[in-house]
Amino acid sequence: MMQFPWFRQKRRNLILLFSGLWTVLLLGFWPHPTSAQITQAVIQEIIDGDRVFIEETLASVDAIAQFQEKVSTEAARTSLAFSNGAVGRLGPNSQVLIGQCIEVQQGLLLASGPANGCTANFEIGVQGTIYVMEVGENGIAQVKVLEGELAVTGDSESDPVTVSQGNRLEINPQGRIGPVRRLSQADVEAILTGVLFDGFQGELPGMAELQQVLRNLYPDINLPRLPGFNLPIPRPSRPSLPGPGLPF
Repeated sequence: MMQFPWFRQKRRNLILLFSGLWTVLLLGFWPHPTSAQITQAVIQEIIDGDRVFIEETLASVDAIAQFQEKVSTEAARTSLAFSNGAVGRLGPNSQVLIGQCIEVQQGLLLASGPANGCTANFEIGVQGTIYVMEVGENGIAQVKVLEGELAVTGDSESDPVTVSQGNRLEINPQGRIGPVRRLSQADVEAILTGVLFDGFQGELPGMAELQQVLRNLYPDINLPRLPGFNLPIPRPSRPSLPGPGLPF
């Protein structure tokens, strides 16, 4: 059967059209890779006693909190290794829920690495940041950024608020974000010598970057000796020798 050239061209165009549509459909339904989410947390360290819990069970080092399980402390502190490579530390009387974000329900959290934090009223989006979250008994939350940058989105805000290193902000119980304010050198020194750093033996991700950032932001800062900080080792002072006695 003879086919006219215009008919062959039309059929070729239809074949190309349907091939393109089929490719688009395949790409649309094919699973795309997503960023790693937190699915569990492993207890790394417990200090100042043993009162660390996963749900209602007393936890020990190497115990695992699964997705949607609660980790809490009483008169103790703990460090957590998250499944996506981030690390967190809890202060005493603190409580978090393990999920796609680390939901701080009360107390203190230090997070380092790709660990998005949140509460019932706001979310934090990060990419490799070291920051502190605190939720008080009155429901007021504070976010303090030591290294890197994060975006905070409150319940009453349409656009995220960017908080860069060396700054902090407050969020009220209704999710309203306050102004960004600078962390003073005294604020940072209190954090570095406080319950989220003092006594922990494991090194947090990004400590070398943190040391450099703090030196740049606060040239006169007194950095403590923490795992991951490259500080000169002080030389022991030599005892002074008595001089020659004077004749009398």
